[in-house]
Amino acid sequence: MKICITVSSLLENDAIGNDVVHQLTVLNNNDVSTVVYTDQVARVQMEPYVTNKSKLFDIIDDRDNILIYHHGGCWDNGQKILEKAKCRIFIKYHNITPPEFFKPYAKFFRKYSKHEKYCKKGVEQTKAILRLNKVTKFLCDSHFNAKDFLRHGIDESQIKIVPPFHKLDDFENAEIETDLCRKLDDGKVNILFVGRLVPNKGHKHLIKVIASYTTMYDSNIRLIIVGGIDPGLSLYLDELNQLTKRYQLQEIVNIKGSVTFEELCTYYNACHLFLLMSCHEGFCLPVLEAQFHSLPVIALNTSAVPETMGENQIVFDAPDYQKFAAAIHVLYNNADYRDYVANEGKKNIKRFSNKTIEDQFLKAVL
Repeated sequence: MKICITVSSLLENDAIGNDVVHQLTVLNNNDVSTVVYTDQVARVQMEPYVTNKSKLFDIIDDRDNILIYHHGGCWDNGQKILEKAKCRIFIKYHNITPPEFFKPYAKFFRKYSKHEKYCKKGVEQTKAILRLNKVTKFLCDSHFNAKDFLRHGIDESQIKIVPPFHKLDDFENAEIETDLCRKLDDGKVNILFVGRLVPNKGHKHLIKVIASYTTMYDSNIRLIIVGGIDPGLSLYLDELNQLTKRYQLQEIVNIKGSVTFEELCTYYNACHLFLLMSCHEGFCLPVLEAQFHSLPVIALNTSAVPETMGENQIVFDAPDYQKFAAAIHVLYNNADYRDYVANEGKKNIKRFSNKTIEDQFLKAVL
């Protein structure tokens, strides 16, 4: 038996790419001949394992082999691969952001933004994959993701929950930027959010929580937003900057964009709380990163967020900004409560150790 893992692109510092690389390693370490097929590879270390289209088709033409197809958007070439495959097909599903989040950010001369169009096509591709009626198993990052297939009538026996592999262990030996750490140690309450600068991540909610905090308590607080800024979403960034100015938070809200791994590690170590107001998450790896660094998490109860956070965490059902601001104040000023929440978070990440996920993955695939 041979396995081919397919993904549209294999990029550095990409969550889906990390999942693919770890899957490949685990399977080959268990004597299962495994290769990867992708349209774009930017990970030099992976090039020896990337196969060409001819060898891909040889593998998927054999009914005894397995194709693991990573689905998290629209991939035209991937659809063609699925249509040609005669082998067993396992869909590894990372969720697709509902396109309506991007609707307000189309340029005035376009009907759709490119992001909205991409997500619409991704949703349609999910339906096209199901119409093929060829998928053996659905490997979903979360129970929340699994609902996308259950609502289409897929039998629960075909669905396995397999969280994505990650690189949390890399934080163990990460260097910290001492100058940055010193700047952040100035007596302010440091609030962190990590996630791409896209509308579903709830950045406007974050800013409004901080605005409520400054009104209810004081301005001795700092919001640090870390995550890649897409130039195609300049209207969204403009909206966030305007909101920051409206509430006079220019000295408080810090949108950092992409940062180095050392800087990311520093922010996790130098901040006091992690604030999560995202409206849609198929998993939510930054929650685990925060818990790994003993950061208490205050979150909005949406999508896969509570499932990822685990028990005994602070989750609110609605974006009540005053309630979130009060939670920040209480946690920051109550060391025992803060430590309790952080310790419960530490317990939670044990559910998602790579060793645990390896066992779940191998059981689902082999």
